[in-house]
Amino acid sequence: MLSAFDYQGKYVEVAGYRLHYLDEGSGETLLFLHGNPTWCYLYRHLIGELRKNYRCIALDFLGFGLSEKPVEADYSLSKQIDRLAIFIEKLNLSNITLCLHDIGGIVGLAWAAEHKSLVKGLIIMNTVSCVPEVFGQGRYLPPWSYLALWPLRLPLLGEILVQGLNLLQRVVMPLAFKDRSKFNQQVRQGYGYPYGTWAKRYGQLCTVKQIPILKSDPAYQLILKTGQRLVGWPVPTQIIWGLRDPSSPRHLIPNTERLFPNHRKSLLLPEAGHFLPEEQPEAVTKKIKEFLSSIGHEQQEHH
Repeated sequence: MLSAFDYQGKYVEVAGYRLHYLDEGSGETLLFLHGNPTWCYLYRHLIGELRKNYRCIALDFLGFGLSEKPVEADYSLSKQIDRLAIFIEKLNLSNITLCLHDIGGIVGLAWAAEHKSLVKGLIIMNTVSCVPEVFGQGRYLPPWSYLALWPLRLPLLGEILVQGLNLLQRVVMPLAFKDRSKFNQQVRQGYGYPYGTWAKRYGQLCTVKQIPILKSDPAYQLILKTGQRLVGWPVPTQIIWGLRDPSSPRHLIPNTERLFPNHRKSLLLPEAGHFLPEEQPEAVTKKIKEFLSSIGHEQQEHH
């Protein structure tokens, strides 16, 4: 049922809810954060290789994956950030390299901005730009996306489209692949496994509604403030980007590089779309290994 997902997950209680996560291998810590509408399944190929040398932890946010999906919960990004902080504290993690994708980038970077001493490195893949002056001009999304996102905010229509018709997985995910053969029936079933009913897709709806369109949106201020706290942070950073992504414009790459002056040469993948750990797992894993090796050497030189 779950293609190439031979992992035994774990559970931890965070703020009264059970969160699911993978914890594989040993060594320095890699923390993988997924986006919407995925879950830790996105990282299965990467973890299969990286767990040989590193401790690989992949969290399912509340409302996603195999974590609880209560309809009464607060799915605001700020609450997801709070839960991430508690999760990291409960597992007593430090010296973390964050591996971030999509909405996981916002949650992870917002947490990192407040906990810089716990972060060793950043790996950023196809996520929103937190550069204040760019984000402040509203140029972080392609123009068509504003029209596409607005109906999802409307009462009932959003519920019917996302929860009822499973729009994000049935329509949006395939469109975001460069090579749609990589999103075959088995893989599609893997991503959809935790989201089999209307109620189980509630977290997806709450999250897509928060993508900021207006300056009055809470997530708008959150991303802006996060960027202001991150500007110039010299943490070692590796950007890996699928260039055939309709939702993450190419100009986000130099903008993100400007945010983190200690970035390596970005890896740009012309044959990957938005879900690059699924489309190009070998290339992504190879670059992550190179990056982790380079920051290991960098630390040794400082001693």
